[in-house]
Amino acid sequence: MNSYLEQTDEKLALQLTNFTSKIDTYNVAFGITAAEVTSIKADGVYLAWSVTNFKKIETYKKNWTTFKNILKKGESNVTSNTAPPAPVLDATPPVVPPGVVTRFTTMVNRIKAHQSYTTAIGQNLGIEMTNTQKVNLDSAQPTLKTVMRGGQVNLLWKKGKFGGILIEKDSGAGFVTLDKDFHPDFIDNSTMPAQGQSAVWKYRAIYLLNDEKVGLWSDVVTVSVTS
Repeated sequence: MNSYLEQTDEKLALQLTNFTSKIDTYNVAFGITAAEVTSIKADGVYLAWSVTNFKKIETYKKNWTTFKNILKKGESNVTSNTAPPAPVLDATPPVVPPGVVTRFTTMVNRIKAHQSYTTAIGQNLGIEMTNTQKVNLDSAQPTLKTVMRGGQVNLLWKKGKFGGILIEKDSGAGFVTLDKDFHPDFIDNSTMPAQGQSAVWKYRAIYLLNDEKVGLWSDVVTVSVTS
């Protein structure tokens, strides 16, 4: 599992920038060619550019939404409402192909598998899991809530820095895997009890990072369902 990999766009861009600023020191020792160094540096620059400009566009969208809503409905004490100026994006660096993270982790895997690799080198390159990351992964625990919507059970949960959750369900015979969910919230499409019947369903979940389980199982939540 690539537990060292930062999970937010901003932190990932900084991680790659740090890595590419130091890789020249180690490329010969780890058999990384000059062309590969040039390629990973271009990846870092282009990713940082995309993240920075995304934040500008996101802010512009929020400002435009505010402008549009005030224009439609007005707002107390607001007598002037000017459309926000379009953002000025940074100059576009050389374009790279899709798959920056895949290329980065592939190179990191090569480095970590090399006989010359040490933890100290990994810490300098930013490819060792920090103590904070270890603690957070060990203690991470999703919180589930259940609500009935449209005659179906909805599981409410927060994603945070994780990739998703693995959900288990107990319909009366013990917990079994129900599904994975990567975008909150989750809708249980299981067949409801027969007309006039009821059942008690229990759920629990655990976080996924790079599609592997991390942390602790959530507390069990229970819901009664009827048709």
